[in-house]
Amino acid sequence: MSFAFQKRLQDGIRERLSSRKYRYVDNSLAYYSRPCEENMRADKEWFAHFRHLDARDFMAANARDIALQITTKGTLYGLLADRHSRDTLLLVTLYALLGHRFVRFPYYGPDTLARRAELRSQCLVEEENAAMREALAADAFGVGCALQRYRTRMAGEDVDFYGTAEFLYQVDAFPPYRYAADGAVVEARPGDHVIDCGACYGDTALFFAASVGADGQVLSFEPHPTISRLYLRNRDLNPQLAGRMTLVPAATGNTAGGTLPFSLCGPGSHLEHTKPGLRRVDIPITTIDAEMERRNWSRVDFIKMDVEGAELSTLQGAVQTLRRFRPRLAVCLYHKPEDFFLIPRFLVECDLGYRFYLEHHFMNNWETVLYAEPQ
Repeated sequence: MSFAFQKRLQDGIRERLSSRKYRYVDNSLAYYSRPCEENMRADKEWFAHFRHLDARDFMAANARDIALQITTKGTLYGLLADRHSRDTLLLVTLYALLGHRFVRFPYYGPDTLARRAELRSQCLVEEENAAMREALAADAFGVGCALQRYRTRMAGEDVDFYGTAEFLYQVDAFPPYRYAADGAVVEARPGDHVIDCGACYGDTALFFAASVGADGQVLSFEPHPTISRLYLRNRDLNPQLAGRMTLVPAATGNTAGGTLPFSLCGPGSHLEHTKPGLRRVDIPITTIDAEMERRNWSRVDFIKMDVEGAELSTLQGAVQTLRRFRPRLAVCLYHKPEDFFLIPRFLVECDLGYRFYLEHHFMNNWETVLYAEPQ
């Protein structure tokens, strides 16, 4: 199947470099974050300089990178269960090679920016607590941006939360950690017991809590010492959901007990790999298997993992849970290039009988999620 992937990838490179319909000057993260002429200038100048692009020259100059993409993603291409997932993997790979000037993801549709602005206006709530308003404006929780308070509908529930207008758009148009294409749906369902690894400030946990209903449970893991406090504030804003939500202030991995160094950089905070200038703290670490044994859960139906590169080790620490319950999975692949190969291989070797799907939940190379559903 890697040969089929290789051919589609080569054909895709030729098509995008030879056709002017794939030349984007409004597809950068800078423009998406702040749409204006200034944030199109660099891409306009690039295309003015590189008027003639030859696919053969590009493939010859980038042969090693193309081969690496085929090696790391070809196996996954053969495992994916439907056309939409394979097309998505192809787009992700083309983006990795060609970048935002030639590849636009479906998430960024013609009405995305207008819809996001409309939702922000409709759902924005004035924060009456002056101290909280100042804390959000000053990013006192270490999120990396100034959040605001919103009120919206999630899965039939009225939900208040501190977050971003981007999340409003996701819930409305491209629900997070939900796969729905070609007749397949992988999501958190009413009554589910959900494990939420990498909860950040709890916007997705609220979405899960609304989705699972009164008979469901959401167990969240978030090790960041200040962002996790914002999770608790979001939970407290929603007493109708709070009883379904539990926070564990720890990271997940393949070792239970002790601490590990943790680099603080907002939602992208991660274990180890400390970069110069980042503040580091020691945080507790646990495994899903240890927590399930301690809590004696009788079921696990859905597991979401967005843990900044610790997804594989988190899966390794959940083998007993996976074998006992065979939950649906939503696992981020985009933090490490090798995860496109290593994570599917690990799950296949566990021999759990999963069917695999792939979705991409943002406008750039972030938020590629592997979905797994037991057959």
